[in-house]
Amino acid sequence: MPEEKYYSDSEMIKLLKGAGAKLTLPEIYGLLYGCHAAPHMFRPSQLISTIFGKNEEAFASMEKTEQVIGNLLFLWNALGGWKPESEPLFYPDIEYPDTTEGLMERVKDDLTIIKSFIKGLDLGETAKTDFSSDAVDALKSLSEADGNLTKLLEVFQKQGSTEDEEFNKAKDSIVGLEGVIGVCIGRINLGLKDVRMKVVKEMQKAAESQKKTAETKSAKVQRNELCPCGSGKKYKKCCGAEQG
Repeated sequence: MPEEKYYSDSEMIKLLKGAGAKLTLPEIYGLLYGCHAAPHMFRPSQLISTIFGKNEEAFASMEKTEQVIGNLLFLWNALGGWKPESEPLFYPDIEYPDTTEGLMERVKDDLTIIKSFIKGLDLGETAKTDFSSDAVDALKSLSEADGNLTKLLEVFQKQGSTEDEEFNKAKDSIVGLEGVIGVCIGRINLGLKDVRMKVVKEMQKAAESQKKTAETKSAKVQRNELCPCGSGKKYKKCCGAEQG
């Protein structure tokens, strides 16, 4: 992921922790992917509220405010510009210890990304009917990847440290499942594209209608003239009816 004007993920983790954020960086990544894929816009201001809740400590100083908001907005724009049809999923740049404990943390973060991605879809008011058939299949595959990661985590928790051969196999499995997660999130994003475009057009149409209504109210139109909104009705039976 491009790093221009961004502190780096490692610094962002420290920044979030110091500001008392309620979400981890992997949670934020997943949430942003879900929000950008969803049909209805979830504003950056809502993101800030979701991450920090009512915690005002994050904005105790102008410097900290600029750091927090600036970096979050960068992430918002960077992940919003992701091209799932040609680019791999951007994961948080986190270095995990090359140990069983490190693998466990990596799996937990992967599971967090999946869960937060779904939460992002929900925040964007995604309905079951919005999904294309391929997006539905991708959602099922994402659920399967979640299940496989959960099983892998349970094995780690039961066995503790693993032999080198088992460790490498587990690591390869995680890398493979991360690839599946990325592909599934990309397919879901693309599968919701038509609905997103439809919502945008509806919003544009509503905005134009409101603009025409406002112009109508401000213009001096005779009651028996055709309404300037283009409905074909007389003004007194259309927008002028509100004027009594």
